[in-house]
Amino acid sequence: MSSGNGNSTQEREKMKDSPLAGDSEGCESSRPGFDGNGYVLALDTSTASLAVALLQGGRVVAEKHTIVERNHSIHLMPHLQELLASRGIRPNDLTAVVAGQGPGSYTGVRIAVTVAKTFAWSLGIPAAAVSSLEALALGARTALLADEGGGGTDGAVRWFVPLMNARRGQAFTALYASAGNEPAVELLGAEDIAGASSSDNTGSRWVRLQPDGIRLVADFTRHIGDAVAGAETAGTIGGQSAGDAGTFVVPSGFAKPQEIVFVGETSFFEETIGQAAAELSIPVRVLPYDLTASEVGLLGLPRLKRGETIDKYTFVPNYTQLTEAEVNLMAKAKS
Repeated sequence: MSSGNGNSTQEREKMKDSPLAGDSEGCESSRPGFDGNGYVLALDTSTASLAVALLQGGRVVAEKHTIVERNHSIHLMPHLQELLASRGIRPNDLTAVVAGQGPGSYTGVRIAVTVAKTFAWSLGIPAAAVSSLEALALGARTALLADEGGGGTDGAVRWFVPLMNARRGQAFTALYASAGNEPAVELLGAEDIAGASSSDNTGSRWVRLQPDGIRLVADFTRHIGDAVAGAETAGTIGGQSAGDAGTFVVPSGFAKPQEIVFVGETSFFEETIGQAAAELSIPVRVLPYDLTASEVGLLGLPRLKRGETIDKYTFVPNYTQLTEAEVNLMAKAKS
């Protein structure tokens, strides 16, 4: 089992190609003629990482993320102001906004979504939302390939397990898979988001094998192990029910992974991951990684291009679990 440092740099400016990915839950049609060459603001507050980014023409042009724990509501707007000022643009110059919709911290998730909806409503621009777990997994993949110098075996299959601590041995988690070592834009077949883009991700080399949810990590790792064993046996499918994760099918192009990569808030689950590494027949890598908004924006661009935007008035984040107050209220109602 190996480990990496993830993304230690907390402020950066960079240029990147944009990928295609994600769901289209809770969407409405965007205004006609989304300008892929305009400025797009991306933000996420689902974890301790307060992350904002600015994209233009399908590329990340500026980014800032800081670990601020429970103070997202205080620091988000100053971060946004600094980000825009760094590029000499005003809010009115924005053409769209993308937010990480969670899951994650109950209060934190609401902050980014609320700010994104406010920008969309006040500026009259479209807004999109993407899975924060998917952004975490995709960002960690980019960091992993960067650490390896972009090398490796052509067609290498990796399974990514993003982890956000949900306490008591639980995590907000999912399972994603990639095939190949290409940059994300090539991996997903969206080479020019500012121009034409495909209407779906058919033929994609980045897929979600298990949906976002809150799970006992020990159970989930066993379920993943069953899927690996099934894929090795059948060569095309894997999956045995384990806990509430359910049986799942692994497409043939993503079977027999070269390694399984646990990413995100991995320090909370070191013992569980270590046990999984001892039991699995393939290598396990641990990559601590802080969520950044660049992947949030990159995942949102194809949705904006396809007109898959959120309702600015009714959209709510993906909370995944009830708050303690809601649980107590439901228990009181049943008694």
